[in-house]
Amino acid sequence: MTLGLPRPLQGYFELLRHRPGEQKYVCITCGRPVTGLYRRISSTVLKIIDCEKCNNPADKYIEFEVLIILIDLMLLSKPAYRHILYNSDCKNLWKIGCILILLEAYCFWTDAFRGITNISYRSHVNDPFLSEKGFYLSAIHFLTGFMLLYGFLYLFNRLLGRPLGLAERHSTAGDGKSYPRLLLHGVILASIGKFLFIPIIIWRESSTETSMAIHIVLVLLYFVISLVQIHSVISDCSRSRSCLVVLLAFIVKAYFLTRVSTVLQELV
Repeated sequence: MTLGLPRPLQGYFELLRHRPGEQKYVCITCGRPVTGLYRRISSTVLKIIDCEKCNNPADKYIEFEVLIILIDLMLLSKPAYRHILYNSDCKNLWKIGCILILLEAYCFWTDAFRGITNISYRSHVNDPFLSEKGFYLSAIHFLTGFMLLYGFLYLFNRLLGRPLGLAERHSTAGDGKSYPRLLLHGVILASIGKFLFIPIIIWRESSTETSMAIHIVLVLLYFVISLVQIHSVISDCSRSRSCLVVLLAFIVKAYFLTRVSTVLQELV
């Protein structure tokens, strides 16, 4: 299999730079470390390397358009997750995380989540400043929730005796990514499904409380499933184990976030 040198992977998901012989890539099919993803045939042609263990192409996504990769991400494809997390440079992924936090904060501030929660940061005083203050408090609410979720995922991994993940297996080679960094990227990547909150903003005025609540629950359920899949990829463990860790993290996060929201509501 050959491909031309100019590739569409740019911007958010560029291939990591490497030197020959460094084991910092992984096979997207079986997840085992590989020394490289392609071999240079000529100055304009590359050939994808096959994995020595599963005999599949080490990373077929290096010849795919970014749109195809994003579609596979939305379909919860493990190979697509491995490509982004292990074989790509996610240096701009934090920007997506910031946008998602602001999106959730705006939905919360406009009472779009009123159907599933009684928390509100809106002031009853008709003051533009106090109204805007509620948006910033909502942003703090969701930023705190993100950090709590990330922290408890890492903590429960340690407490439950997390098996040696792929990060530790090749983090000493080249620019291998550490487990905490991969987990952070994974939580952000799993949150991409929250862009589905946008229809709530568009059609909120013509939707009932029940339909909005169902929409929100479905998006959150998709987020949980995505996080379970990504945790399984990063920790190199079974889905059942990942499901246990994720659910525990969500439950404890919800408990602490409720207490945080009580403090924030007093500031309105």
